[in-house]
Amino acid sequence: MAIAELDRITQLASDRGIELSELIEVLEGLPERPHGRLATAEQDVLAALGVGPVDKAPTRPVMAGVLRRRQLEHTALTTGQVAELLERDPSRIRQRLDGPRRSLLGFHRQSGLREWLLPGFQFELGVHDQPGWAALLQALPQADETSPTALVAWLTSPVAHLGGRSRAQALADGFDPQVLVAEAATFGMPA
Repeated sequence: MAIAELDRITQLASDRGIELSELIEVLEGLPERPHGRLATAEQDVLAALGVGPVDKAPTRPVMAGVLRRRQLEHTALTTGQVAELLERDPSRIRQRLDGPRRSLLGFHRQSGLREWLLPGFQFELGVHDQPGWAALLQALPQADETSPTALVAWLTSPVAHLGGRSRAQALADGFDPQVLVAEAATFGMPA
């Protein structure tokens, strides 16, 4: 690998808040490329069926998902940071993260530690204390029961029917939370 490629990887990881050691850990966790090669006749059969080489395809989505999760973890706040931000006790923050009456979005760190992490956008937008935010979160699966990255993307990606705003931004702008709560039933369904 050329030095320029290594520099580019280093810069991309740094821009996304990912340590190179974490990137190495992710790569080591991926399955290795099969060591055997297909015979020419086997390759011809696969080509006739329209199946191309699959060496890299299965690992790309896996690696991208793992890296998105790591990036989400790096940019999220801990319960201690949120407690300080909101001038509340950390135990009160943890109470708001779990159960049927949850009112803050949070998920556990993937590393096995049972540490809560909270995406910062809910505080930046000021929705964290809105009753509509709590109602929306309660209508969605808990982040640990689904993909936290998918849930955060659903909440923060611009959507056409909200004028190009995200659901979280629309709520912050005063949009009717009940419309978003009804829409929460579609989370995780194919478009």
